[in-house]
Amino acid sequence: MVQAGRVVKIRHLKPGIVITRQDKYITICPDPHGKPPRSALLSLAKIFVWLFEEWYANLFWDNNNALLICDRYYHDLLIDSRRYRYGGPQWAAKLVGKLIPKPDLWVLLDAPVEVLQARKLEVTATECARQRLAYLNFVQHQRNHAIVDASQSLAKVIGDVQHAILAATVCKGNRG
Repeated sequence: MVQAGRVVKIRHLKPGIVITRQDKYITICPDPHGKPPRSALLSLAKIFVWLFEEWYANLFWDNNNALLICDRYYHDLLIDSRRYRYGGPQWAAKLVGKLIPKPDLWVLLDAPVEVLQARKLEVTATECARQRLAYLNFVQHQRNHAIVDASQSLAKVIGDVQHAILAATVCKGNRG
């Protein structure tokens, strides 16, 4: 995809660059907490594969001039480990989280729990509220972040995200 003279790439959490994924298309999981966690060994293998693939993508696959948009990122596992069926130790997940390449900009699409629950009933309202607070806390501790009110109209949300990306791009250009 090319937009305004710039290549735009969209990637889901599982890059599938080195280890090709069978599910090329993103599927919606109606019950992300429905399955039990994987074993500790399999969980650890999976996060280290993610680490390897993210660094491989960062160094050899992603174009530095491209805008890479990830709809989920590794750090989601730290907030909702049940979704990823992570059964390994939390210290290992946090360590990999520190080693994974960081985005130039974190964008959180935030909305009140009632709005989120009206759009998606993947988890209970209590779990949705917990995750929302955890995401807000996480993103606010990142160097470059934008929190966009996702309860606005789609056009306004898109405009706010575009503005945040443009502002981050201008700031990055001034540093380099």
